[in-house]
Amino acid sequence: MADQYRFGAVIPAAGLSSRMGAFKPLLPCGSSTVIETTIGSVLPYVSTAVAVIGHQGEKLRSVLTSSFNDKLTIVTNPDYASTDMLRSVQLGLRAIEGCDAFFLLPADMPLIKPRVYEALIAAFDDSADVIYPVFDGRRGHPPLISYSVVPAIMEYRGDGGLRAILNSRVTKEVKISESGILTDLDTPQDYEAIKP
Repeated sequence: MADQYRFGAVIPAAGLSSRMGAFKPLLPCGSSTVIETTIGSVLPYVSTAVAVIGHQGEKLRSVLTSSFNDKLTIVTNPDYASTDMLRSVQLGLRAIEGCDAFFLLPADMPLIKPRVYEALIAAFDDSADVIYPVFDGRRGHPPLISYSVVPAIMEYRGDGGLRAILNSRVTKEVKISESGILTDLDTPQDYEAIKP
């Protein structure tokens, strides 16, 4: 069934990295950087991907353009210092067309494995608005969000941001044996923990 659907990805990468104390998208990760590893993981599974940049935008644009060229669309959130992730997602969605659903993939999630995307895609149908990967009873990233939710995301102006929108939708959970779906890099301790 999944073969009949088209998928996209929105990668919010506009934040200030204030808790990290360093610009986390460009921190070394293996032979690459955190954001390059994150984006590289999803590209084989989507027909369109959009990264939303802000803080240190020109530096980030240079790296992403060099690495991904025409495989990635890059847009800027000019209000990154005063807005939350919802605004970046709204800007990213403006650049996505022709998809049935999109992965919401924060730029600081470099440990997502192929089987995570494969499991979510296999589970996608019209029975749920949002499909979450779950490890050890905890929802992680990236959720796969039906395009039917996009109008609500674009129009939302209330409290609670994106979480409030998604919490009001019909959801489905897919159990995953990958703890990387829970591993985002907010602090220096988080980053140290992923180093080999």
